[in-house]
Amino acid sequence: RLGMNDWVKNGDRWTIHNVHHDGSLTVHHQRAGKSVTLPGDYVRGSTELGYATTIHGAQGISVDTVHGLATGEESRQQLYTMLTRGSAANHLYLQVIGDGDPHTILQPDNVHPRTATDILENILARDDAPVSATTTARDHDSPALRLGSATARYLDALHVATEHHLGTTALAHLEAGADRIVPGIADDPAWPTLRAHLILLAATGEDPLIALEAAADARELDTADDRSAVLQWRLPDPGSTNSGPLPWLPTIPVALHDDPHWGAYLSARSDLVTTIADEVRQQATSTPNVPPWWPPGRSLPTPDLLGDVAVWRAANAVPDSDHRPTGPTQPAKTQNRWQHELDTRLGSTNAATVVDWTGLIHTLVPATRSDDYTPQLAEDLAAISAAGVDAEAILRTATAPGVPLPDDHAASALWWRIQRHLPDPTDPGMPEPAGWSAPEGSPGVGDRHARLEDTRDPHHRAIHDRRNSPVRRPQPRGPGMSR
Repeated sequence: RLGMNDWVKNGDRWTIHNVHHDGSLTVHHQRAGKSVTLPGDYVRGSTELGYATTIHGAQGISVDTVHGLATGEESRQQLYTMLTRGSAANHLYLQVIGDGDPHTILQPDNVHPRTATDILENILARDDAPVSATTTARDHDSPALRLGSATARYLDALHVATEHHLGTTALAHLEAGADRIVPGIADDPAWPTLRAHLILLAATGEDPLIALEAAADARELDTADDRSAVLQWRLPDPGSTNSGPLPWLPTIPVALHDDPHWGAYLSARSDLVTTIADEVRQQATSTPNVPPWWPPGRSLPTPDLLGDVAVWRAANAVPDSDHRPTGPTQPAKTQNRWQHELDTRLGSTNAATVVDWTGLIHTLVPATRSDDYTPQLAEDLAAISAAGVDAEAILRTATAPGVPLPDDHAASALWWRIQRHLPDPTDPGMPEPAGWSAPEGSPGVGDRHARLEDTRDPHHRAIHDRRNSPVRRPQPRGPGMSR
């Protein structure tokens, strides 16, 4: 007992003051401030060293040094709590590999593992602050928010049903055959995703091992960082294309469609995705407002294309803070192809110019080749160049030797540097672009500001949009940089 009304209980933390010969401990309670002697049998059976605790248990505790472990599923509030406990130092360790859960095999992380920066961005973008009942109800009624969940559940149900349909014997034969064709394939990071692809092929009536052997013999695999990821790209798509509830989603195999246990359920899941996608498309094309994720300064595409992009973003849960029209690059083959098609349709008017700028960026900063923000940077440079600004000179100045760019998100960091060299459209001393029609009379300072804000002029519009828009301040998982 700690007193008349308090007992030693689970979760109590103590500071050891004395260790006795019989194994008992004289300890001081960290919160109550009281001392007690714990019997030796109790110490051996019911206590342990208090060097670790959960984030919730650490609230209110102050120590000299913290060594925190994060899985990537934490919220920004939890990360703050974890990294503010230590008065001298706070160290963070991130889990950058999967946990082996078979239910996550269709997630992109199994094909393209997240970096430490990716994990931190996801945590900082996750807010678990309480929301009101009206906000919760509005979110549940939003087709754009519901489509991402419906799509994920359809894919998960399809995979589970396919495994159940094939049975354990067929699955064991498939796994053994895959290891015979490509020894050690099950140890590759993307093997769970490749395995799911092979299972879907089997459910459609194809021989997955013949398809795998053909993919393995097509070209060499010795130089591949992840053979499973390469082979998954080489395999044929399961079922006919564009026959699923969304163009990039697999359709329900005939064998499962007729299955008395799974058929009705999978069909209902597929129909739900189709219904919500239609609502998203209708909402995107019927409102006169510009979508919050659309980059400012760009003309809206045709209604059909806008609807396709809105459905793509909602199905892949791309947040509004990400102003890349199609969001981050998708590693899965079918998704990646559809994303590329959308990007091509969106950039068809200036595709050649953007390609030229992309090549120059890659030459000056090779690290941008793997940066998802590079296409957006190339488009920005093309726009300000078309407005009369010497974008190439600015780019070469920003990439001059002496100050290296970060390893992660080099293109995003490069855009931040470029912004410092762009002329400020709100500066009264900014020279007027050629062809700007000045009003009659001698304007005062206020009139000059008004004239500078005339976004009808293409020169001013391009610079104004790219200097002053919040879009150009990269957001977590948007252009790929947190503030």
